[in-house]
Amino acid sequence: MISEHRYDRDELDPAQHRRALLALADHLGARLRASDQIATGVTLSVRYADASSTRRSRTLPEPTQHTVLLARTAYTLYDSLGLQRARVRSIALRGDALRSDDWATRQLTLDSSDDRPLAIEAVADRALARFGHHLLYPAASP
Repeated sequence: MISEHRYDRDELDPAQHRRALLALADHLGARLRASDQIATGVTLSVRYADASSTRRSRTLPEPTQHTVLLARTAYTLYDSLGLQRARVRSIALRGDALRSDDWATRQLTLDSSDDRPLAIEAVADRALARFGHHLLYPAASP
């Protein structure tokens, strides 16, 4: 399962790249949850103005469909590229080795704050299903 952001013109600003990564992680997470799947890995692909591309992959510590964890992994992969003034044409984020969410396990914790983002995602998914994808979007990076 893949989500891609294409720029109208070459984008040099790393802040814009990170903003796109957050939107891609949000979109990928929503699609995974809607299809009752989890990703065991994430692949980031960056295409440049000269049509070359770079790809980085990472296996997740535990399979997930959670937007915050997908975004953190995407940021780590992006930072590993070490881009400096790169003219980026498109960024794609792919969930790898998908499984049914029946396979998902979650570490039990006494910290109730861990459940809030999951509850918020469930509410956001219902709102998106009802009102469309342009109603809600992430405002800041996780």
